Amino acid sequence: MKITRKKFLKQSLLAALGIGFIPKAFSLTSKNYSLYSQRELGRTGIKVTPLGFGASRTQEPAVLKAALDQGINFLDTGRSYANGQNEVMIGKTLKGIRQRYIIQSKLKIDWNQGKATATDLRKQMESSLQQSLEALQTDYIDIMLLHGIREEEILQDETIRRLFTEMKERGAIRACGFSSHINHIKVLQQANKDHFFDVAMVPFNPFGGFKHSQSGWNTSWNQQALIGQMKEARKKGTGIIAMKTCSGGTHAFNPQEKPSYPGAVRWVLSNDFVDTSAVAMASFQEIREHTR
Repeated sequence: MKITRKKFLKQSLLAALGIGFIPKAFSLTSKNYSLYSQRELGRTGIKVTPLGFGASRTQEPAVLKAALDQGINFLDTGRSYANGQNEVMIGKTLKGIRQRYIIQSKLKIDWNQGKATATDLRKQMESSLQQSLEALQTDYIDIMLLHGIREEEILQDETIRRLFTEMKERGAIRACGFSSHINHIKVLQQANKDHFFDVAMVPFNPFGGFKHSQSGWNTSWNQQALIGQMKEARKKGTGIIAMKTCSGGTHAFNPQEKPSYPGAVRWVLSNDFVDTSAVAMASFQEIREHTR
């Protein structure tokens, strides 16, 4: 059932008055976390809501505003989404209220199997960062990730590490990390050797695999091996962000419930080594489903 913007705002108003549509606490196995509670993102000092907004599937400011109205404070975007226009949309929407929210973006680099020169890497990373800052209309980004890492060796590149350190020292970013869709167990295992990176964003859902919603490519992983590396990372202070939480399919978190995408997200968030999630919500209906 579709829900209009007008109806959504009406229900949100009723919720604020204490009637009608009221966001419930997540029914987690260890603790109860309401949508409005916040978790520490590893050692970063950054506090995020368990349910994060993955902005990659929408260019509609109204949808983003609806998610913010429900108390979500963590927003995930990337330089490559919609050719940079996803960041532009977020920047315009958050103008004047940017300080209230945690923005995570991503930069892509051509590492060229370790053959890229230090000069070239610096140019790529500095240029991507500057473009993101301008698009988001901000002078800092809370979390900046290397986008879609497959080769674990890239995490040891001294030029990349030095640049991230410099970005943090001058206040352009607060934390650095990486996202990985394929080979992410080995990538995370490599990161766990010295825990230089503050944040790791990896696929995680009840099924140990996913199918990409747009391109259709799919992958799977050893769930227990991944959980082991995620626990190790979180124990040492790395912030853990789960993605592809719904891409594996629907899940019944409780036996009495019907399988649903929010059920899959609740399963992910029931694991205490997960700090937050980047759930791609592209409509008012999807926001309603995940926040009711």
